[in-house]
Parts: sequence; structure tokens; C-alpha cells
Amino acid sequence: MTTYTVTPNQDMIKPPRIAEEKLPGSARAVMEILEDHEPPRTFSEISSQVAWAPRTVRNALRRLIEEGGFVVRKFNFTDARQVFYLRP
Repeated sequence: MTTYTVTPNQDMIKPPRIAEEKLPGSARAVMEILEDHEPPRTFSEISSQVAWAPRTVRNALRRLIEEGGFVVRKFNFTDARQVFYLRP
């Protein structure tokens, strides 16, 4: 297994627009998954750890990225079809 080191730069770190307490339960659970694991995770890795529909996981990630700035998307240079998600 290959280990990746991703360091978010200052452009990626934005102050949250909404409070973490106001996030839906699915978004908070996805955020916990990303906090528990050091390397960045792909969508399929996150999806495999929860018993939700892929659409729920996608919506949770979208809210965490767009509304809160709690999660960052990184390009996967190894496989361009997948994206890495990580906490800034």
C-alpha cells in the first residue's frame, strides 16, 4: 500500500461558514471518519465504512466542502478517476 502525504496550503484552509453543531448527522459521521484516519480517503473508502447510500455520502461531502470548509478535495495523481478527501 502506498502512503501519501498531503499538506493543505493556506488557500485550501477557509474559515467555516456554518457551525459544526448545525451539520446533519451524516456530515458529522463522515467528518469523524476523516479524522480517525491519517491518510486521505477516497469516496469508495468512506462509503465502505458507513451503511448509507452513496448519494447520502456524496451530499455529506458536498456540504462539508462547500458550506463548512471542513473537508478539502485533493487531486489523486495516481488515479485521476478518484479524488482524495481530507481534513485541513
